[in-house]
Amino acid sequence: MGRQYVIVGLGSFGVRVLEKLSEATDQIIIIDKDKAIIEKYKDLASKSFIADALNKQALSRIIPEAIDVAIVDVGDNIEVAVIVTNALKKIGAGKIIVRAETEERGEILEIVGATMIVYPAKEAATKIVPMLVSSSLFSFMAISPSLVLAEIRAPERYVGSTLVEANFRQSKGINVVAIRKEEGDEYEYFDPRYRLLADDVMLCAGSEKDVTAFTGVRITARKNVIGEMLRGIFGKPRPIGDKVEPVKIE
Repeated sequence: MGRQYVIVGLGSFGVRVLEKLSEATDQIIIIDKDKAIIEKYKDLASKSFIADALNKQALSRIIPEAIDVAIVDVGDNIEVAVIVTNALKKIGAGKIIVRAETEERGEILEIVGATMIVYPAKEAATKIVPMLVSSSLFSFMAISPSLVLAEIRAPERYVGSTLVEANFRQSKGINVVAIRKEEGDEYEYFDPRYRLLADDVMLCAGSEKDVTAFTGVRITARKNVIGEMLRGIFGKPRPIGDKVEPVKIE
């Protein structure tokens, strides 16, 4: 089984992530207290629940322990966001991505357990979905329609090779700009004779297509293509077959 995801709250950001993420995987749980919203989007998820996010007992029953990724969009209610984020941390969620309106609120959410803060923006969902479906992609930023910058963990098959030997530019269309350690935050320029290590993170530049292909982002659960997954965030969602009916949790 691949990564599992839960989206708590189907605000505008939560819906955008759901629409894009559903093109790459069907391992998605959605939770919202509004029955109409759950009914509208239940076909994009494997499981859907009508529940109040403030009900910690309900969340603990619905969400599998140590779920890989949790996305939280409960609107601008910081109190609810704090409680849900902390509950997800206690459940053991690997990544907790929370929408926040301001940097001040984002700082509070990080204190209680958020691992990534997303501030409302038109392209937010498109930027983070590649990171969610690739364990080797740390960050992803579109510089222009034809160029993206990304932080990419050194692929295992290239560990021990020099960048000259790896020849990413010719073989993958990727240019390595600098290298840092996974546990560090300072990038350093590299000697072409430097041999890649397992904990190296490369700052790379290339086209969206080349970068996503290099990091293993691919459509596996839909008849679609990478470009369609990443193009826009308001596209019409596609039905994904028979799904479990939404369950109301008191």
